[in-house]
Amino acid sequence: MLTQDDPKTTKVNNSNGSSINADAVSMILKQAGKSADEVAALSALDAADRAAENQFSGEAPTLSSLFGAGKASEFFAGTFSPSPKVAQVMAESMEFLLKRKKDGTLCDHQKMLFHNDTIAGLARIGFFGLAIPEKYEGSGAKLGDLGPLLRALTFIHPDIAVMFEVHNFLGPVTPILDFGTEEQKQYYLPKMARGELLGSFALTEPGVGADPSKLSMTAKRVGDKYLINGVKWPITNVIYGGVCILVLKLEGEDLAKGRDSGMVIFEVPKADTANFKMIRNDLVAFDYLWNARFRLIDCEVPATTLLGPPGKGLAQAFSSLAKGRGGIGVNSAAKIFKLLAQIILDPSQKSSAGLKDKHEPGGWTSFRATFGKPIGTSPRIRTWMGRAVCHGLAGRSLGDLCFRLAANGVRDETQGMIAKVYATKGLLQTAINVYQIQGGRSVHTDERRKAMREQLANFESQPLIENYVGENMHEFTIATVYEGPNPVLADVGAPNAMTRGIRAKFLEPIGVAEVNGSFGLGAKAKFGWFIATSLLGSLNPWAGSMSGVQNLFPEKRTIVQRALNRNRKLGRQILMIIARYQKSFMDQSFLLGDEGGVFDQLCHSLASMVYVLTLEKPEKEYLKVAAALDLEAKVKMQGKSTTPKLQHLWAEIGDLIMDPNSKLFNDLIADIEVSDIPLDPRFIDRFI
Repeated sequence: MLTQDDPKTTKVNNSNGSSINADAVSMILKQAGKSADEVAALSALDAADRAAENQFSGEAPTLSSLFGAGKASEFFAGTFSPSPKVAQVMAESMEFLLKRKKDGTLCDHQKMLFHNDTIAGLARIGFFGLAIPEKYEGSGAKLGDLGPLLRALTFIHPDIAVMFEVHNFLGPVTPILDFGTEEQKQYYLPKMARGELLGSFALTEPGVGADPSKLSMTAKRVGDKYLINGVKWPITNVIYGGVCILVLKLEGEDLAKGRDSGMVIFEVPKADTANFKMIRNDLVAFDYLWNARFRLIDCEVPATTLLGPPGKGLAQAFSSLAKGRGGIGVNSAAKIFKLLAQIILDPSQKSSAGLKDKHEPGGWTSFRATFGKPIGTSPRIRTWMGRAVCHGLAGRSLGDLCFRLAANGVRDETQGMIAKVYATKGLLQTAINVYQIQGGRSVHTDERRKAMREQLANFESQPLIENYVGENMHEFTIATVYEGPNPVLADVGAPNAMTRGIRAKFLEPIGVAEVNGSFGLGAKAKFGWFIATSLLGSLNPWAGSMSGVQNLFPEKRTIVQRALNRNRKLGRQILMIIARYQKSFMDQSFLLGDEGGVFDQLCHSLASMVYVLTLEKPEKEYLKVAAALDLEAKVKMQGKSTTPKLQHLWAEIGDLIMDPNSKLFNDLIADIEVSDIPLDPRFIDRFI
């Protein structure tokens, strides 16, 4: 048995204020039969997660709704209310980008990058300083005000939205603001605001993405410098002459193994050197961004570039990731509507201006006939369209909520994962359905894009086939991987986040007692009492506060109350899983994670509640979406994927999104630009 004189028994306070061994997690994992590598990895990640929570304040609303009464108003995604300065920079940036897109000068198709003049123009406007405080020459935009901008950027070019997100949310802006010294902020942030330093965030290494505890890049302290060695691959938006946040292992800092991560601000050289070499990756997604792999060999950086305290690199990385996942949700929702527009709007008109009723030939769903009828009248296609609308609207709301919580200093890690996983799964499903609707046309090369890349002369005047859907399938699928693969988030990250507080408060004292040869009767009694009182309290059908909810009309109240009730039921399931499996409960991913597990059901429950809370009034078409989301959440709780009633609802919503006279059509897709559909039979003479 360890003694108090042993350094491994250093005491720490958990979130409940009780004192447990600092290595309690490691000891419990070892007793549960985990290998040494598993113990090191899991305990390091657990410690990083707990440390990341210290960067935020307030209790996560999702956890409150699972294990407490819950307050509905905390799930309101907020309203778009930028300052006049922020609004002006946004408007000027959009006007500038739209003009360059119209003029064909947005991208340099030979280099497969945004044109230098595009970046320079955005820098002059202040685009890269939107999320940087005015104190550091930025515009001081609130995180919650950036969701609509990201949606708009996605419609112009999805890669410009990714560039903005990487520069601001992942790094370096957010990490420097959150963890930097005043000297670091004064030095880097003004340069970033002016567009002189474009930012990137380097966590991933070959074979290391989902498990950052296995990082191999090191920074060895030598006097007042670090010598950095290692490889990062693949890293988005890392460019020569930019700035990159490196998450790595620190050496020479007298840190325990597994607690030795660090974050370093690295100014990328303007060219390869003896100590730095970078090669651009040839990607099929994000292909207009500089995505690269690079190696550092005894590369010297000042010790003053360490960002935050030694040993906290992973914690700080997790903190930044929590803020960035809202952006993925917002981008994915925008792409859902772009996909719908692509097959519903008439590509020959490039707008809906000429459509007068839903029976007039329009896009692919109208003019492509199956058994004598437009394919859009098929019940299956109608349900696909309606489901995509529901998931797009809910995904957008979840992303906006993620931004608002982060802006208010609340780390709801579970909600961030829900925003990302729910929206990206919806995007992937929509992309597959649209691909199937277009059929064989989806596999045709996008000849216009190919001509742009190869710089063919006079291609603008030639009848070249376009293919938005098939050419961009990698863009739609990469969203499920970026910033953490969905299965890892759902089956590992979310169960860990949902149960961390309970484990720290109850399971760890039990585990420590058992490791020390005791039965832990007192700790087990406390846990049993907590489960009993929680279960009894969660049975109240009217628990959960509606105070502070805006525009609370009857349908809204009903759906919100149902969602709160569902969440408490899921909380009971989590407690029973923990009580039954205790030390091995993290292995029960099929119960706690995706594909019908607790997390999967929670995604749909929160999607229903967060969406309906955004409604200001009971408009018929949007209430139909709310009803479908509510019913889908109920169906998921029953272990089903759908029911005839839900499919009928989706079909009705699908009819609306394909009807030029409907509000959903005009609000969501009417103004989206679409490209020619490959081998459109109405225009076949152009190509033969």
